[in-house]
Amino acid sequence: MSTDVKKSWLASRLPCPAKETGNCAPTLERGAPYLARLPALITGAALLLLASGFVLAVYYNPDHGFASIQFIARNVNSGWLIQGFHATGATMLFAAVYLLLFRDIYRRAYTAPGELVWLLRVKLFALLLLVGWLGYALSDGAVAYWSLTDAANAATGLGGAAGVVGRWFFGGPNGAGTLARLEVFHAVLALAVLGTLGAHRCATRALARQAKPKHPVSCHPYYTAQTFAAFAVFALIFAVLMFFAPHYGLNPLNRAAADSLIIPAVLSPPWYLAPVSAVASVFSTTLGSIFGVIAMLAVLAALPWLDRSSPAGKRGLVYRLLMGLLLLDVIGLGWSVSDPACTISGSLTVFFTIWYFFHFLVLTPLVTALEAK
Repeated sequence: MSTDVKKSWLASRLPCPAKETGNCAPTLERGAPYLARLPALITGAALLLLASGFVLAVYYNPDHGFASIQFIARNVNSGWLIQGFHATGATMLFAAVYLLLFRDIYRRAYTAPGELVWLLRVKLFALLLLVGWLGYALSDGAVAYWSLTDAANAATGLGGAAGVVGRWFFGGPNGAGTLARLEVFHAVLALAVLGTLGAHRCATRALARQAKPKHPVSCHPYYTAQTFAAFAVFALIFAVLMFFAPHYGLNPLNRAAADSLIIPAVLSPPWYLAPVSAVASVFSTTLGSIFGVIAMLAVLAALPWLDRSSPAGKRGLVYRLLMGLLLLDVIGLGWSVSDPACTISGSLTVFFTIWYFFHFLVLTPLVTALEAK
């Protein structure tokens, strides 16, 4: 692909704001579903997490991570509320991102000219996974302590360039110095998430300008009212989780203080990290686990080129059936690492991982090519 072609491809999908003239609000199609407001909900949740995280960072002490979190919840004015906002906000943010990705795959929204929007969403998902794990490690609970210990020991024990990066990132074995470093990375990567959301916003606006709606309506007041309704439902679910199920999807053993001499019986991560953790656990080596996670995200990013259907092609029955199986597969991945007492969970994790890659690398090109005929 020549330089001029690359520039035209990028310019048509992410135009410079300086080139835009006239009304900055694109004309949209009437009757768009409420799930189309998911990017706005994700942005709102990210801003809430950034604001609450800034307050928590003021009081967080990496020398005594777990104790400082207890101090925030018990002694800081409204500290329990801010901590609840942050924890529940992470749950809601990841739920919205997972729903957005599944909706895009089902609708084939990644096909031309939506490739750049899809790539930015996959990048956002990857950044959120890393930011989420860093926040989980900073909790310094009994489970998070051993998750960080295993990761730090494995990374710093690598040889060559990978070992240099691991020692630079973690700073050595798990301890106060490691938590201090991770706190900085957590904040920096959170700002990178906001930058990605900004680029995603620009790309989606460019995509909306290219569309030619049959029944056009202006963004305001038609879709501002719809966005307000979506935020109201989002806030209601947020409030129910925060006040009635603040620890939903989290390992209850992580609410205990860490002990370097005691390994918890269940080392399952938060629900939003569980599918990725399951794929990483299939590989026996550290480099293998890293490769597995990168490959898991890479097949998502490659979907615009794995899909052989035309942009206007309809979803056939077989494709919809495969999407249901993919949903069950991801749920199975999360369950397999959250229930280690099950004797067959290890075999199921391998099976679900193989099916994940088989779905995207084999079934998706095959089924979309057949349905395009």
